[in-house]
Amino acid sequence: MSSLRRALVGPLAVVLALGATGAQGQTVTPTVVAARAPKPLPTDVVYYVDGKLLAPDALSAISPGDIGYINVLNGKEAQALTGNTLANKVVIITTKANERSLEVLAFSKKHNIALIPAWPARTAAEAAVRDYIKQTYPTAKLHSIYEDKKQAGHYVTEFENGGQTYKLRFDGQGHPVAE
Repeated sequence: MSSLRRALVGPLAVVLALGATGAQGQTVTPTVVAARAPKPLPTDVVYYVDGKLLAPDALSAISPGDIGYINVLNGKEAQALTGNTLANKVVIITTKANERSLEVLAFSKKHNIALIPAWPARTAAEAAVRDYIKQTYPTAKLHSIYEDKKQAGHYVTEFENGGQTYKLRFDGQGHPVAE
């Protein structure tokens, strides 16, 4: 994804069969994921990046890969930080480049904010998924790996290859599975 805004909104999946060979000679079929026009960001959210208030339209300049931590404050916590009764949510983004800066540390301490990693710790299965994508689609750009809500212990990955975005499912050991 090219911007934080797209990463926050998310893509819409559209199915198109393309062949790829999986583990034990099985054929797996990644699905093409077509992006839809981004929804406007909510108006009741205040954004802080590296301890500084940021206009929502400036989020597009932040690459998701540059994000180290994301915190979301709701309700009274959000209002206490901003003093604004109209702000129901505050999104606090800390970039990797500035996570140890004095300004970010002072902001976090002043507002009693514990930095929460933007991306969860990777499991062995997720590492196997990354390796599979890297070997099978060497020019692909990996967008995300997440647990499959339809099947516990399985994973879904979204990646871009040749200008198309694909979705592929994997088992708990990181082997591709047919849908």
